[in-house]
Amino acid sequence: MAVVLLFALVRGGRPERLGVLINLAGFALTTGLRVYSTKVAWDPGHFPTLVVDLGVACGFFWLGVTTIRFWPIWAAGFALGGLFMSLCGALLPGIPLFAYHTGLGIYAYLALGALALGTMRLPRDAAPYLKNGSRRSWLQHQRATN
Repeated sequence: MAVVLLFALVRGGRPERLGVLINLAGFALTTGLRVYSTKVAWDPGHFPTLVVDLGVACGFFWLGVTTIRFWPIWAAGFALGGLFMSLCGALLPGIPLFAYHTGLGIYAYLALGALALGTMRLPRDAAPYLKNGSRRSWLQHQRATN
């Protein structure tokens, strides 16, 4: 995680840096919840953890809607998969904790993979409007060139 986030922070544009912030916020909040309440926060369907997962999914969705990058859409989908895993864990109280946490981990690593691939696909010498990545700056560039 640290390698991907550092790579996206150093080489990525504005959307990749926002993706780093979303990942760090989700990681820090979830870790804080698990340290604060060691017994309950590891249980499937823990409400504050569900809220964090929902916030991460909404953050990636917002990033996918407001930027010209494609990787946030994949990251939002993976975050949504993790959210459904949490909801299923709440609805199925007999689910083994190993299966529950493995499922959450897989979706989190897939979202990190989307961030890493999106960062790698950004050219090193990208134009400023591409580095910025916002739809508004891209549209202004398109209008200026046409």
